Amino acid sequence: MHVFWLNLNKMIKTMEKEKVVIYSDRNAPPLFKNSFLNKLAKTHPLVIDVMYAVLVSIFFYLYVNKFGQNFEKGILLFLIGFFSWTLGEYLLHRFLYHDKTGAGYNKGIRYILHGIHHKYPHDGSKVVLPPVPSLIIASLIFGFFYLIMGVHTLVFGSGFLVGYLAYMNVHYIVHAIPPPKKFNFWWRHHNIHHYVQHDRAFGVSTSLWDRVFGTMPEPGRVNVEIVDQSKMKKEENK
Repeated sequence: MHVFWLNLNKMIKTMEKEKVVIYSDRNAPPLFKNSFLNKLAKTHPLVIDVMYAVLVSIFFYLYVNKFGQNFEKGILLFLIGFFSWTLGEYLLHRFLYHDKTGAGYNKGIRYILHGIHHKYPHDGSKVVLPPVPSLIIASLIFGFFYLIMGVHTLVFGSGFLVGYLAYMNVHYIVHAIPPPKKFNFWWRHHNIHHYVQHDRAFGVSTSLWDRVFGTMPEPGRVNVEIVDQSKMKKEENK
């Protein structure tokens, strides 16, 4: 009998829908009162691409020429770092950006980091992490890697950074460009996360870790009720 009630409660919980308000055609309001800080809070992916491409080139040069390390070994560590990012992407999205007990993202730092993106999904300036916070976080991650692998961080960390760039560009494209008729998996997978099941489909660049950890979308399941204020306003004005 106890198992029955547990299963029943679980079924009821999965049937509950969280009401989520979004603005599909509006940019997010300024985060800060200071105009300079607001400028720092926006960027284009090309800025981040160029910034990290330069850093990765410098790191590889230093690894081989200054520290005398093997180039082939550097490539291998680079690829391992690239693959490692895909796991990092999943864990960050699932446990930092969303509440670990559900799919909440509308409180405190989670809203600034991610919730604002869910609320204004087509605001391109909220898809890409700006240079200053991006560099701060990258420095902390590189510091952690350095404690573990020393100089090899230069190439492993470079792979990790390029993995991040791949994720960032895929994420930006999915929100900026309509899905194509073919090869639209990224769009379908990520749109389920945004508009159907907030607690599924955490992978953006790959669904690998969703498959490993059991967070692939469940067919026919809807746990969010999207209230698009932009569409409602257009209908009212007709």
